Amino acid sequence: MTLNSRQSRFVEEYLVDLNGKQAAIRCGYSKATAEAQASRLLRNVQVRVALENAMKARSKRTEVTADRVLNELARIAFSNMRDYWPREGGTLDLLRLDEDRTGAIKEITIDEKVDRAGVLHRRTHLKLHDKLGALTSLARHLGLFTDRHVAESSIEYRVKMMTTEERLQLASDIFKEGQMLLTMLTPEELVEIEPRQLAP
Repeated sequence: MTLNSRQSRFVEEYLVDLNGKQAAIRCGYSKATAEAQASRLLRNVQVRVALENAMKARSKRTEVTADRVLNELARIAFSNMRDYWPREGGTLDLLRLDEDRTGAIKEITIDEKVDRAGVLHRRTHLKLHDKLGALTSLARHLGLFTDRHVAESSIEYRVKMMTTEERLQLASDIFKEGQMLLTMLTPEELVEIEPRQLAP
């Protein structure tokens, strides 16, 4: 089954910023229903396949892969300021730094000053990228720790901690909210919803 024109447009818009709600708004859904429409579209098998293929194609074109991103994070995370210290009696030679060392540098400033004797003095200042931020990103990727606040605010955690009565009430509330959202859809938007998605 091929995508209809609005689904295709949603895929294009989603790739801009990976924001489902904004993508839905940009391709013509009302602001009131955009979030629900985006959620529905992102659950659609054909839309998911189209997005996955488009993202793979973009990754191939740009040569941006998960491995490259992790390698760059590792350069920053494991950088060491001692690698940049000049040899005794020498100055910092950027040409002797390898790709890993230069990849961790955020900023270079060079101050030059001539003294009264006409001698040029040069000072090079280096600022490295955020080491802690890179380590945190890598740790999250490797699953080394979980933010307790995020975990406890997740729907999975909340449902797990509910009583049977609370779960039934939540299911009832979700169903009522779904019915309310359906009344807010335009006829064109309603036509796009598959019959099985309307079933209670």
